Amino acid sequence: QPALPQSEAALEKEQRFLTGEKAKPGVRELADGVLLTELTPGNGAKAGPDGKVQVLYVGRLPDGTVFDQNSQPQWFSLDSVISGWRSALQNMPVGAKWRLVIPSSQAYGAEGAGDLIAPFTPLVFEVELRGATS
Repeated sequence: QPALPQSEAALEKEQRFLTGEKAKPGVRELADGVLLTELTPGNGAKAGPDGKVQVLYVGRLPDGTVFDQNSQPQWFSLDSVISGWRSALQNMPVGAKWRLVIPSSQAYGAEGAGDLIAPFTPLVFEVELRGATS
């Protein structure tokens, strides 16, 4: 069954955005397509696949609109977060601050999330890792 025209348009828009992001200096691409830029290096422990992370973060849509952020560090279980976070945060040492660009396939995909995140929307996060457990 063919994709709906708006899905096609959304996917094309996402591809353009990701292509532009990949071209920026200092951007690394993880195996699952998550793009990361190291803003501050860290040298602490890393979380394990079933571990927990303590993070300060700001989440933005591609146009820069903030859709989520915290002002106090919060603990999350890696098995409860979007897969783009799960893969990136396991690579991240405590003390680091990274900018992550997460393709929709590693975020909320074709479903989107509520009224805030449309289908096929890549997400941009600035994440500072304050603590990690394995």
